[in-house]
Amino acid sequence: MNQNIRVLLADDDPVLRRLLPSQITAGDIAFTTAEDAKSVLARVRGDEFDVVLLDLNLPDASGFELLPTVRRGENPPEVIILTADTSLESGIEAMRRGAYDYVTKPANPLQVEKLIRKAFEKRSLVLENERYRVAVRRQNEGYTVKPVHSSTVMNVILGQAETVAKLDTTILITGESGTGKDVMARWIHALSPRADHPLVSINCGALPEHLFESEFFGHEKGSFTGATAAKTGLVEAADGSTLFLDEIGEMPLVMQVKLLHFLENGAFRPVGSNRDRRASVRIIAATNKDLASEVRDGRFRMDLFYRLNVVSFRLPPLRERRDDIPALVDSFIERLRIRFNRPKLTFSANAKRQIMEHQWPGNIRELRNVLERSAALTRDDVIDFIEDLHLTQFEPNVDEKQSSATPPTLAELERRHILNVLGLTGGHRERAAVILGITSRTLYRKLAEYGV
Repeated sequence: MNQNIRVLLADDDPVLRRLLPSQITAGDIAFTTAEDAKSVLARVRGDEFDVVLLDLNLPDASGFELLPTVRRGENPPEVIILTADTSLESGIEAMRRGAYDYVTKPANPLQVEKLIRKAFEKRSLVLENERYRVAVRRQNEGYTVKPVHSSTVMNVILGQAETVAKLDTTILITGESGTGKDVMARWIHALSPRADHPLVSINCGALPEHLFESEFFGHEKGSFTGATAAKTGLVEAADGSTLFLDEIGEMPLVMQVKLLHFLENGAFRPVGSNRDRRASVRIIAATNKDLASEVRDGRFRMDLFYRLNVVSFRLPPLRERRDDIPALVDSFIERLRIRFNRPKLTFSANAKRQIMEHQWPGNIRELRNVLERSAALTRDDVIDFIEDLHLTQFEPNVDEKQSSATPPTLAELERRHILNVLGLTGGHRERAAVILGITSRTLYRKLAEYGV
């Protein structure tokens, strides 16, 4: 059974209050009416509504005056403004103040019903995200999301990030794959004024190019083949929260233009719609690429780069902050003790020495995976390097050793490293992509470039 959509129709015109509900005959939309601001406030305090159709000119108060009160509370309704102003200025002003949308009078019943359903869909999504956030918070009660560290360099970075987190500004996090950029983004969000709303994240490298616009900005029903229903995009879902764009360097140029437009004025247009919407979203972006080089090579827009790079943090690779390794090992092994129900799980002195000597090309992600694999494979509670800790060492190949007089280019080193990892996985590309810290799509593209 479909859930009823509870609608409060607030208008001083008795004909409209009687006629509009009779014209919208859908069985899942239940109307309650109010004729003035006093009755609106009484209805809102006494009951919960999904959508409020609010006249801009009630006899005892304007819709602008009522809007903040109606939208206040733990689970506020979405508001659609009813206005006789055909210049659109009042409707746009209402949306700027927090209304979902507006309708000019005389109201078209089909248009009103469509907006009610879309507003209800948004509110349902917001409530679902809120329930998820509460569940996660209860599950992780007492667990800190602050990145584990003990090195001076990370202490400085996290101190700066803690200060910036409270400011509603765009942040760019750079660093090699596996350095903890996603953990950093979630920690910044948790310290921000938007922390009461769940963080929305997307991996730009995992999204097919033709789906980018629809995923980001949503689409209307029938806007393209396969669009059998309207869809709320990530930007609208993140309204009031933070949108984390991982692997931003993989975003197609055409979407970079649209993202820049949204960052500049907070407006976006779903696919198939002829009307802009607005959302208040903080952007945190991350990449393992050198975006300045991408700009020079024409693969990333300069204007978007500067718009994202308002505040930036570079997370150093693990080999440059070895003081963090013991703290990370302690954190991971404690989780593994709980996960595997082995409270005495530990490392031998030899294993600890080898952990500290390893270069960790996969950074924290590689460290975590190695520790988990070692804990899973060991037969006793003491993990020893020789038996259980199979660290992957990337040795230079014969060609590299013989041509040491002519150092290889960075592109050549990348090619050799990818092929080495692919060989270690027996040609299993998905597994190789995980080790490399890139998406399968990126790995396939690079192998095509190498002619493999």
